[in-house]
Amino acid sequence: MAQVDNNIVTQGLRGKVGNLVFRKRGNKTTVYVMTERKAPLTVKQKEAQLRFAGAVALARQAMKDEKELKRFTKMAKKIGKESAYSAAVSYFMKGSVEDGNKK
Repeated sequence: MAQVDNNIVTQGLRGKVGNLVFRKRGNKTTVYVMTERKAPLTVKQKEAQLRFAGAVALARQAMKDEKELKRFTKMAKKIGKESAYSAAVSYFMKGSVEDGNKK
């Protein structure tokens, strides 16, 4: 993992570029080399991806609602997450466990 500081070319950059993955957390941008998957995903891994995608969709929707944003901001501080979005994803992932969607 590399950390990018004060670079005008990568400022605001996030996502995949070639085999590099740029991630931004707070004011820090980090760069990772994307590795190739050696084995196909198992059924459980595919199910986990779907659950996570659902949690992300719900969290994005929650961030658009001012009331929910405040709720998750408060929750993030309480549970030690960096952002309201991160707290919301965590909440919705745990909700899928409580709803019986996870074995």
